[in-house]
Amino acid sequence: MTDSSGTLRDAVLVARLLKEARAGRPFALAGVLATRGSMPRGAGARMALLSDGSWLGTVGGGRVEQMAMDRCRAVLEGTASGSLEWLTHAKTGMACGGDALLSVRRSLGPEDETRLLADLLERGRQDEPSVIDEDWSDERRPRVSLTSVSDIDPGDLRATIELPLWDEARRRYSEPIGADPMAYVFGAGHVGQALCPVLAGVGFRVTVFDDRAELATTELFPRAERVVCGDFGHVSELVHVTRRDYVVVMTHGHVADLEVLRQVAPAQPAYVGCIGSRGKAAFVRRTLVERGVSDAWAQAVHLPVGEDILAVTPDEIAVSIAAEMIRCRAELRPRELRPHAAHARKGES
Repeated sequence: MTDSSGTLRDAVLVARLLKEARAGRPFALAGVLATRGSMPRGAGARMALLSDGSWLGTVGGGRVEQMAMDRCRAVLEGTASGSLEWLTHAKTGMACGGDALLSVRRSLGPEDETRLLADLLERGRQDEPSVIDEDWSDERRPRVSLTSVSDIDPGDLRATIELPLWDEARRRYSEPIGADPMAYVFGAGHVGQALCPVLAGVGFRVTVFDDRAELATTELFPRAERVVCGDFGHVSELVHVTRRDYVVVMTHGHVADLEVLRQVAPAQPAYVGCIGSRGKAAFVRRTLVERGVSDAWAQAVHLPVGEDILAVTPDEIAVSIAAEMIRCRAELRPRELRPHAAHARKGES
């Protein structure tokens, strides 16, 4: 979920395709729309063949990629129209044993493709939650559109949460663009190092921020989407926190904790937690209010952070924090899309 390379969330890929469309040069675009079993890449993976014979992106390598390349060539050369096909294990012979639903389409007319890609690129830059929709009811002429999440009918709201989604009955594929929230971990110490892989493992994109160069490294945080080394006093200049994001503050001291909390407050993130004791909580909240933060927001900060499971070690604390964030994420979903109460709250019916 955290790897956007070779997808329509990849700004480099989209920008290059936009350049081709604006120049009136056609291209073929392959995509994985669904998978069954184990596959190298999941739904959303993309690969493009340009008119000069160069390739962008990947759908996972191996036999699946070779078959995708063959179909892209046929589409671009005009010997085949668009195609939609389940590449089963029996066809690919891949050791992973899974199946992939592969789509291949020729670029739309220059004006339509340019409009679509330019809109896609701009929404990605603005981090505007959107859904790209592909209608494959006519494989020869698939229809592609981009819709803002705010414009989606409430009855179709699951599309903003449970995507990418392939609807076999309607022959329709939907994928969120810029819709996944980010979990910002401010502090790269022992708890931060334990927390990052746990969050990544349960579907959070993770950005780690610290002012210590020896800790703010991709070697220590291989599963983070981004690692930032910067001054805690300039957080708002280095990262863009939004209302959909999650924030965990665990810097090397309460002074830096307060600086981070003060700067993220205007964004009103979906979740904010801060490590510390109950004794620290009163001091932090009082100081935040003195610095212009509303009392209601200060009181809403999860401090002490994490579910109360008597956690002691960094790994245990990481689990408690992740559990609280999972609960928050579930509670933010529409009621009909939440996990069953038996899963969400032990003992409730």
